Amino acid sequence: MFLAPALSVLAALAFADPPPPPIVNGTATDDYPQAVMLRHATADWRTVYICTGTLIAPNWVLTAAHCLTDVDNEGLTELHVYMGAIWAQGAPEEAADDWFTNPDYSVSPDGSTIVADLGLVHVPHPYDLDGNVLNAIPITNADIGKPYRYVGWGSTSANAYDAGYAKRFADIPLSALEGEFMLGYDPAGSATCGGDSGGPVFELKDGQAGALVAVHSFGRSTNGSGTCEGSTSGDTRVDLYLDWIKANVDVATNADSTDSGTGDTGSGDTGSGNGGGSHDVHPSTGGCATVDARGDAVVALIVGLGLVAGRRRKAG
Repeated sequence: MFLAPALSVLAALAFADPPPPPIVNGTATDDYPQAVMLRHATADWRTVYICTGTLIAPNWVLTAAHCLTDVDNEGLTELHVYMGAIWAQGAPEEAADDWFTNPDYSVSPDGSTIVADLGLVHVPHPYDLDGNVLNAIPITNADIGKPYRYVGWGSTSANAYDAGYAKRFADIPLSALEGEFMLGYDPAGSATCGGDSGGPVFELKDGQAGALVAVHSFGRSTNGSGTCEGSTSGDTRVDLYLDWIKANVDVATNADSTDSGTGDTGSGDTGSGNGGGSHDVHPSTGGCATVDARGDAVVALIVGLGLVAGRRRKAG
């Protein structure tokens, strides 16, 4: 399947056509209600960015920090949360009343390095749904080769611009650990794409999704091709950021101790309980796509120009 980093595709348009077919090598699903769609928009809704997030508590959604920033100072003041399986114009959404990024979040000016790519979104009315248990068990090299379940609202290809229509999932094996990132690569072709940024990466237990182990941050295309097909997914590990998450949200974990990241995490892992330094990500497929009311699509890489680490913003 093609889950995507962050992509946007929907503006204040009426869509008469049915949703596009399931993402390439992915499966459309009405399961995983915790995997919500985020719509970050200008006040007039002419420009909308699409991301994915995970409900981790009744009022809290965990997502990627880069989904919550206004890189080009476009005036993104609205943030809506949609829970469902297929989005259509007029679908019921909830406006977030607060959102903020990890204080260590940063992106290099050219978008080639990123660190602490996690953010939290607060909704005023609690969802009548249990949040996801967070993984507190360090991911190690022994986990390489295991499949993890990716869920997101991303597009079907780098040029499809159809993010936000339908939720999809795919199982992608862990191919490597790189700093604070899990790298997922599927030789069969499942991959992330625009709009999947911030989406959940779940552990698999007996074929079922378990604890939330990572948040999708970027895609790395093969040989710099810029396509989603055959790309590698880069995902920020939750176990390295539990201290910060739990300082803001009362959330359960799958281990008695949340002091993760201090044990034997294997070579290539980050040992800090709050993540590590910046890492080279080359997010050539990890950008956002926007669409204004005229339907003009614009692809932009995750760049850090004008960002303020730990910036706190309120909608409206």
